[in-house]
Amino acid sequence: MRTRVMVLGAVALAAVLGGAGCAGTKEAKQDVESAVPGLSQKEEGVVTNVDKDAHRIAVKSVSEPAAQEVWFALTVDTKLERDGQIVTWDDLSEGTPVRVSFEPATGAEKAYRVEVLTGLEADEVRKKAELLGQ
Repeated sequence: MRTRVMVLGAVALAAVLGGAGCAGTKEAKQDVESAVPGLSQKEEGVVTNVDKDAHRIAVKSVSEPAAQEVWFALTVDTKLERDGQIVTWDDLSEGTPVRVSFEPATGAEKAYRVEVLTGLEADEVRKKAELLGQ
């Protein structure tokens, strides 16, 4: 009986790890990342507010129509980049399409990287924002 339980457990584990009966690996990874606090997350959206005094930005996500804007705290360790090059606060303004990498936190999320999107990525985010009425 114990051997049967172990075999069934091993089969169930293999099915879960192998992806049988679940979303694709990209979707499954996003589900796990968003469900487990402390894991890195990414969000694409449009900057709706820049508060230089409080060192934070507000971003309206383009991935969920009903999502509220989210405040991200920026620290001295936060990397601000565009096309792999370091940028400054002056490159962040309302309407700027960005991808924010962050860790969930109480209050403003703690951003460790803000990428100012350019080219096709920026165009895609802007189009999504327009469709959502942002």
